[in-house]
Amino acid sequence: MAAAMLLAPFADEWLGFLPFGALEQIRADAALTYAEAGAVLAMMYAGGLAGNLFSIAADYVSRRALAALGALGVALAMTAFAVADSFWMLAAAAFAWGAACDAFEAGCEVALVDLAGDALPRVLARANAWAAVGDLLGPASLIAAAALGLGWRGLLLASAAVMLAYAAWLARLRLPPPSPPEHIANPFAGVIAVLRDPRVLLLALLDGLFGLLDEPLLGFAIAYLERVRGLSPEAAVALAMSAVVGGLAGYLWAGRAARAEPTPRTLTTAAGGLCLALPAMVYAPWVPLQAAGGLAFGFTGAVFYAALQAKILMLRPGQAGSVSAVISLTGAAGLLYPALVGAASDRFGLAAGLALYAAIPLALLALAAASAPTSFIRRDHGL
Repeated sequence: MAAAMLLAPFADEWLGFLPFGALEQIRADAALTYAEAGAVLAMMYAGGLAGNLFSIAADYVSRRALAALGALGVALAMTAFAVADSFWMLAAAAFAWGAACDAFEAGCEVALVDLAGDALPRVLARANAWAAVGDLLGPASLIAAAALGLGWRGLLLASAAVMLAYAAWLARLRLPPPSPPEHIANPFAGVIAVLRDPRVLLLALLDGLFGLLDEPLLGFAIAYLERVRGLSPEAAVALAMSAVVGGLAGYLWAGRAARAEPTPRTLTTAAGGLCLALPAMVYAPWVPLQAAGGLAFGFTGAVFYAALQAKILMLRPGQAGSVSAVISLTGAAGLLYPALVGAASDRFGLAAGLALYAAIPLALLALAAASAPTSFIRRDHGL
């Protein structure tokens, strides 16, 4: 049972990377501008934003049904994306994909919180390590598909079949039932209680900013390495994999060093590392330096997220899904960020577009440093 939950981030990261890693191929195949391609990627986040309703529901309904139906939805949305031949079809499929992913992940994640108990920080680090393996498999799948002449459409169709089998597996599990706090009468009251918790704001800001440093960043970085630096598509994807390898190492390290309550200093130190690693990964003049920057970016990002995720899910017992949903709403602020980066890339070049991503770690560092003196990690204290 726990194995199925631990593999959920693996499946999500593996399959979720595919449209981002194939950005240049999708753009050329569907005759999209970079702004349109960025908008398609942004629709996946829009779907995830709408899917926050599923995260709230995970505190009150069957986690098995939520996870299995969400996985089925992912398989169907991937199939629709694979056969789409226009901007609007791709955008609609991407939205459905994002929403279904949220249902699938919410059911599995909230069940894992209940299954893990006090060992949650270490279990989450293990789950994130599996997610990093999925991140590795995503680029490797694109390289293999290119070598076999399968193409991005064929790869998505094959991957959708795998997700369909996973949905059948989840449908057979018996997961822990919901156990919201006794004083929370319904989902609406639960969300209001979360919104009134002053600790949520800080975590929401940190999570919203960090969430921008995800697949769209790697997608634009791969396009930059191909078109500006002159690397082959396979070499550009392979170089981006250095960040994923670093992330796997970071999660393995976090699994050993995890405490019952992560400290603000962990976030500050990791954010400082991101400030140095991201520019090195993108702009360093030699490929070995870029690979080293990618390793450091992945490692520090993993340490940052491991601490942040544990804090979010442990903040309010019995309401892990509702807290995650409220915090994820901050993603709305960055919903159009990939489209903004795409527009800047169309007008000023990909190097300028990527500079918008390089500014994010600076904001994370400032916010984490400002919060370090406060005891926001204590469950019985506010900000």
